[in-house]
Amino acid sequence: MTTKASYGEACLLPIMNGQILRKVVSDVSSEIDQLAKDLEAILEIDEVMKEECNCCGLQEECTKEYILQVKNSYSGKWVCGLCSEAVKERQNRTPKTAIEEALSSHRRFCQEFNSKTRLNPKLSFTCTMREIAKRSYESRKNNPSFSKIARTSSCVPRFS
Repeated sequence: MTTKASYGEACLLPIMNGQILRKVVSDVSSEIDQLAKDLEAILEIDEVMKEECNCCGLQEECTKEYILQVKNSYSGKWVCGLCSEAVKERQNRTPKTAIEEALSSHRRFCQEFNSKTRLNPKLSFTCTMREIAKRSYESRKNNPSFSKIARTSSCVPRFS
């Protein structure tokens, strides 16, 4: 004859050699079960998710809370740490710039970089040097204040 009891209570076991044995279930096992449930709840809260940056396409692993915090800061779009700093810098340079405008500007920059520079770095370097030379030429042409190298009276040095 066996009876079941809840945690912390004694239950009767069958008679052995004329004695009734009692089994006591400790409260520790119920505490362990509760800790296991708490641990599962914590793991669900801190569940890590992958999210892709709206500008550069970089994927990062973040918690749900952090992802929601970033999305709330950037008009519902998830932005990685590097891009968020670039957007903040853009806003600091021109204070009247809205977040959406700064985001779209940085996104265009990232798309251009990914489509040109990453595919062919040598060509990108050459194009950049060409643009620098072109700007330099245009600024010299438009600004006559640059003095040309003046000649002295003679190109041949004289020693007296």
